[in-house]
Amino acid sequence: MITRRSFFTSLAMVSAAPEILAAADKVEAQNTVTINPYKWKGPYADHRTREKAFHDWRLCADLRTSWLGPCERLILRTSEIIGYEKGFLYDDHFPPSEPDGRGKDYRHIPFEWKVVRPGKELFADCLVPEKGRFSIRLTARADCVDIHLTVRNDMPQAMENADWAFCAVGLESPSLADSEAVRTYLFDGERLRTFAEIAGRDVRVYKVAGANGFIPVGHRSLPVGPVEAKASLVIIESMDGAHSAALGFEQADHIYGDAKGNKCFHADPYFGPVIRTGEERGVRGKLYLINGNAKEVLQRYRQDFAG
Repeated sequence: MITRRSFFTSLAMVSAAPEILAAADKVEAQNTVTINPYKWKGPYADHRTREKAFHDWRLCADLRTSWLGPCERLILRTSEIIGYEKGFLYDDHFPPSEPDGRGKDYRHIPFEWKVVRPGKELFADCLVPEKGRFSIRLTARADCVDIHLTVRNDMPQAMENADWAFCAVGLESPSLADSEAVRTYLFDGERLRTFAEIAGRDVRVYKVAGANGFIPVGHRSLPVGPVEAKASLVIIESMDGAHSAALGFEQADHIYGDAKGNKCFHADPYFGPVIRTGEERGVRGKLYLINGNAKEVLQRYRQDFAG
């Protein structure tokens, strides 16, 4: 039965329908980021094959947005390494990395995405018997991807110095890739500085304030840059200066990139010095794909991760 009140409510909704639809269309138009499982095919796969640098692709993601070219994409190698001081929960390299150390007795378990919403949300819940568990949830928003990572320790001893290499690969994005490291930024507490300005094109790792000087086992042989980042954020501006991609976490342990090879950039998440037996630790982050320059990304990051 239609009451007088419901009739006028319906009438008001009909009257407002154009405005509601216009607002919905605007939101939909802005929501151009899509994320899907990556398939081992294309320039990046060809590059890795030529270099005989194979890795498990099943936890990689294909990330696109409208301001990238029609054939361009970022490839998120979400789980390059998930380890701790004495071992790996997961290592996607074939053969395993650190063969004389943490990879010596590593046995690879393949995991795959669960597609929660096609183009919008991916999830993986990965059990590693006798060691622990890790999970990844990637959710596409209007101009970013929300990242939620967890690590659980099921070992009888504490898990010390958990590290997670989360790699954003720009090799298939010519409008973004920064071969000279002149558009790749970190924040030193006073201003944004490019990698090239600080140390040229050579690979350096940069410590991040709040991570107690921690650098993962696999990167301790690399040279350390002379600047400590004061934000857990790495930014690459597009060639036209009008757009930016950036990776940030509520806390990262180190920042780095490979301008010569994969054109990748990292601000790898920090889980703290110890995860105790039975404890699960989570870290949240964002991969930004915004209309704006590096300064605008930094402002956005500060808003998203205030405190």
